Amino acid sequence: MQSVKVVLFDLDDTLIHFDDYWEDSLQEALRSHPATQAHDPVQLLGLLNEMNTVFEEQYHRQQITLRQFRNYRLMHAMSRMGQDIGEEMAEQFNALHMDISKSYMKASPELVALLTELKDSCRLGIVTNGTSKWQRDKLEALEIDALFEPEAVLISEEVGFEKPSPEIYEQALHIFHVQPQEVIFVGDSWNNDVVGPMQAGMRSIWFNKKGLPAPEGIAPYGIIANIAELRPLLRRDAGSERSAG
Repeated sequence: MQSVKVVLFDLDDTLIHFDDYWEDSLQEALRSHPATQAHDPVQLLGLLNEMNTVFEEQYHRQQITLRQFRNYRLMHAMSRMGQDIGEEMAEQFNALHMDISKSYMKASPELVALLTELKDSCRLGIVTNGTSKWQRDKLEALEIDALFEPEAVLISEEVGFEKPSPEIYEQALHIFHVQPQEVIFVGDSWNNDVVGPMQAGMRSIWFNKKGLPAPEGIAPYGIIANIAELRPLLRRDAGSERSAG
């Protein structure tokens, strides 16, 4: 087995977790925006979570774009509250929410220590679905952007393909000039961060924070529930390499 030269990370719910900032920042945005401030933020938040589930499925089936997903969940939640808003107003709200969210985003010392340690032994990259500015804003807010070379952050809007399309993984291999077996991919999405990379020849580590059962038919290189659990898996790889040598 070839040693690891590159570790690729998903961003959302891997390096940053929605639970750490989503609800608090969203409630602040609901209380602040002119279109939503007259409504009960707790009730509206519940409707937004409900609509999020509905439109997230459509987004993952590629029936709607990411921008439509964000707009539609608010528009339909507001409609349930008896107020209709258009996409322009939804865009304005989402822009406010994103701006507020950045103040709630903090990287844990544990994550920073791990990335700093890994950077001494291999190259690091990010492969994420999303819009360019928003994903890069998150990295800046977390203050971990300096740990990744600018060209090593692959965002679907910039690449032109979304995970799990094979082209986005191939682009990562091209940028790093490595073979697939020299790469480990770490992320929370079974399809995007396990199946997709493995079909591209990479090894995958499933960040299964919620303790979900693993689907049958494919076995990732490892399963972790905490980012710190990545260390022993990479050490195991290094140990296997030394044994083979």
